[in-house]
Amino acid sequence: MWVGAGTRDTGLSLTRLTFQITHATDSDTNAERDHIIAELTKSRTIEAVKVYQSGQDLLTEHVNHYVTDGEIALARLAVKDP
Repeated sequence: MWVGAGTRDTGLSLTRLTFQITHATDSDTNAERDHIIAELTKSRTIEAVKVYQSGQDLLTEHVNHYVTDGEIALARLAVKDP
């Protein structure tokens, strides 16, 4: 099983609390999720995709702000012949 999250890096920024350099990310996480699923589908790396609604709000006290439609994609990896 592979579990991961995807965000598109858009540049560099400083963290608000420690002023350390970090990567800046695009707030539209839907686009990156759709891109990852499309690329895995195109390369026939996955055999099925099922979309779930998370139903949970993001905590507003986090530093990063993300825009999402609330869907979570679950993809089953295809078995490839050696």
